[in-house]
Amino acid sequence: MKKKNIIVLDIDALIPSRTGIGGNFPFVSPCFDSLSKNGLEFTNAFTMGNPTEFALPGIFASSYLLDDGGYRNGIADREITFAEKLKSAGYVTSAFFTIFRPQKDLYHRGFDDFYHLYDLQVIEKNFMNTANWYIGALDKGTIKETECKKELFAYYKEYLEDVFSYCNIWIDYIENETLPKSKIFHNINYQKVKERVVKHLELVVEDPEKAVKPILAGEKIEFTKIVEEEGYKRKKKLKNTLLDFKFRAQIVKHCLRIFRQATSFDSAKNTFALALDRILHGQSNLLMRYPSGSYVLESFKGWHRKQKKEKPFYSYIKLLDAHEFNFYSHDLYNHEQEKEDEYKSFKQCLKNFSREKNYKGNILYDCSIKYVDQVLNRLTDYLKKENILHETILAITADHGGTYPNIPARDSKAHRVNAFYDELYRIPLVFSCDGVGSERNQSLVSSVDMVPTLLDMVGEAVPKSFRGNSLCTGGGRPYVMAENQGRGPCDLIRKPIRVCVRSAKYKIVYEVPPGKLSEGVVDQLYDLVDDPEEMLNLKSDKNALGEADSLLQVAKARVVEILN
Repeated sequence: MKKKNIIVLDIDALIPSRTGIGGNFPFVSPCFDSLSKNGLEFTNAFTMGNPTEFALPGIFASSYLLDDGGYRNGIADREITFAEKLKSAGYVTSAFFTIFRPQKDLYHRGFDDFYHLYDLQVIEKNFMNTANWYIGALDKGTIKETECKKELFAYYKEYLEDVFSYCNIWIDYIENETLPKSKIFHNINYQKVKERVVKHLELVVEDPEKAVKPILAGEKIEFTKIVEEEGYKRKKKLKNTLLDFKFRAQIVKHCLRIFRQATSFDSAKNTFALALDRILHGQSNLLMRYPSGSYVLESFKGWHRKQKKEKPFYSYIKLLDAHEFNFYSHDLYNHEQEKEDEYKSFKQCLKNFSREKNYKGNILYDCSIKYVDQVLNRLTDYLKKENILHETILAITADHGGTYPNIPARDSKAHRVNAFYDELYRIPLVFSCDGVGSERNQSLVSSVDMVPTLLDMVGEAVPKSFRGNSLCTGGGRPYVMAENQGRGPCDLIRKPIRVCVRSAKYKIVYEVPPGKLSEGVVDQLYDLVDDPEEMLNLKSDKNALGEADSLLQVAKARVVEILN
């Protein structure tokens, strides 16, 4: 008997409470809500890492972020991945990867087809995040200058080599009819970019000292110049459409309400700035970053149509629309009827929010969820048309949550990248398929539990290296864990290790300074029953510390495990 197909739909930064079933208005996400109500939904699911690069090991290999020496090389050192396990079981595998991770991270392990659907600018942005950490570490004296230059050179060389590979990949894609034509990807001269990168790479290798000098001086590097010049050339080729102006007009019409219905003054300013950017530039600024959900869906459909149907398939699909506040298929050529439908939906969504006097949040973020829901509906329609919906397990989740609605309202400093607040870590987790049944499970579960559950559903053994447990029997966990090291590179020697352990009652954050295992401290402690919004830090409360001691011991043991 043929095994069921598997699709993992990772909706970046989808906050469960902003869906209809999670407490928002029903018109925001009718398709998602229907799949949740008629499937197996876990309402207390938490990611093991935030941001995306910290979450991916859990999704791809059911592992914690700092397992196997950490995330310097992604999942390269993990024993086995979910895709590898399925491929060995006879699955055809594909990934539609809309964020950048270096080739050495090996996220393509186990995939027959791995589509790199991100722009050059994203690669440059990732490198600069790493470079800025090293610049800061050098200023603070955390790292010696000689060592700093050595590591910066290694990263710079690696990223330039990744750009070279990326250009070769896209030269091949453009000749491949699988992927639809894109305003983002089909307006770049990859051959010329590759030639410039090769020439620059030769100079970098020839004189590493000279290569890293402008980086440390805060000057614009050649890599950045290449990316900016290509972006400028591309924007000159693009033309605003009537539909783009219609979207802008709707934002102008509702601009004051968008400001007024925000949760705080700071949130209102940020939301208004976003609205103003969309009014002035439309979606053009997005054309330097990520593809729309519809583009990714059309890419999946193009791939699927070429497959031999006798084998089951597994596809990982990542959508960035909620993260990027995108609400229509701005990058697709043609598909005019779909875009018109998206405009009508956007217009109606804004009108619906204007009628809700008690609404608080970020209207544009919620409109982007509405758009994602349309993409989800098109995906299920396609699976029905192909007569495979009944034999496909659709797992819907997110790599992490977000701060966009600013609910609960916090200042921006509290939402730094190394925070562990629930709004950043709570994620949707839904399994939809014939035979799964309909259940709303409130047990504590982790993102590392998703792929073991999917393996159990298709009758495959869970690898011993996987951290997660199958949720098919409905069981949960007494606690969930998360960990991070903040922005920049993974460095278990120079950077602190932060471990969060969360039960139904308490959340504890334990931090160990670099190289000082014995000097770990409780940085945060929250009583989630009395203080569900995590406003009162009880780290100095002896009674609370005593009650949460079992969680502290888990955190301490995890740090020892990481460092050993």
